[in-house]
Amino acid sequence: MTRPRVLFCGLEFSDGFNHTKSFVKERGLDVDVVRCPRERVLDEIRDADVAVPLMTTLDGDALSRGASGRLRLVLQFGVGLEGVDVDAASRHGVRVARIPSEKTGNATSTAEMAVYLLLAALRRHDDMRASVERRALGAPTGTALEDCEVLILGWGAIGVKIAERLRGFGCSMTAARRSEWRDDESDRCGASLRAMCSTSDAGTFATLLGAADAVCVACTQDASNKGMIDAAFLGAMKPGAVLVNVARGGLFNRDDILDALESGRLGYLASDVAWSEPVDPNDAVVKHPRSYFTPHVGGVCHGSYKTMGRIVATWSSRLSEIESSVDIQLVN
Repeated sequence: MTRPRVLFCGLEFSDGFNHTKSFVKERGLDVDVVRCPRERVLDEIRDADVAVPLMTTLDGDALSRGASGRLRLVLQFGVGLEGVDVDAASRHGVRVARIPSEKTGNATSTAEMAVYLLLAALRRHDDMRASVERRALGAPTGTALEDCEVLILGWGAIGVKIAERLRGFGCSMTAARRSEWRDDESDRCGASLRAMCSTSDAGTFATLLGAADAVCVACTQDASNKGMIDAAFLGAMKPGAVLVNVARGGLFNRDDILDALESGRLGYLASDVAWSEPVDPNDAVVKHPRSYFTPHVGGVCHGSYKTMGRIVATWSSRLSEIESSVDIQLVN
């Protein structure tokens, strides 16, 4: 049998690659773990049994090329599959899987990042740095979380863990998600929600947006909500409220975000993701005095990466058992 080959599609998120290779070496697994730049993926994917997309788009062309060679599985190093054409993978007989965030520490790490960004937004991160440079004491005047209502958009593992961590700050919390709510779900994290709704209930959702001093975006992205954070969304927010995004940059309408920052409608943007990654550091949104970007590191910590590296390495060495997997979620 040919030695399984795992291809990390891109040179970003390098510790994911490193932890996977380390686990293979420690356990003596019969697996090759390699990586290549994004622009080389179309050439390299034919020789891979497993492709780890990272932030590289695997469209019909890439999957067709892979399937014409050895490709049997696309396994994301995390949860995001918005860049993978799952229908095309199915047509070519390539299975697609992701690693649920609640099983790896990824959700905990991302929730902590959301709190970090929320505090950075409310305390005006860049203004504080500017005050240090000017040797100005006592400025800017920030906002305490205790005085805020926070709307958590998305109520999966990450959204719940954000609420758990915000509970100690004494802020009021609301939540919204696409699906309907059961009566017993509002206290899933032990934190009382003032209100909750489905985003399909446009009137109630707009009311919650208009009442929130801060909105934390922690939902998944797919074709149905791409560009969701647009002029209408921002216009429904409380004037001067802050926006935090630890989900996906494709949820942004970039031009509408810039307009809202310029007009002051959006008080502050703190985001771990962008519409194009890596984001251009000279982009007007990134350089805006009321924005703060981090380099997609929400789920990047040694604990979560070790766990995800173990899963990628282990299941790549056991491809014949993929269909009975319990450690990863198969989506086709």
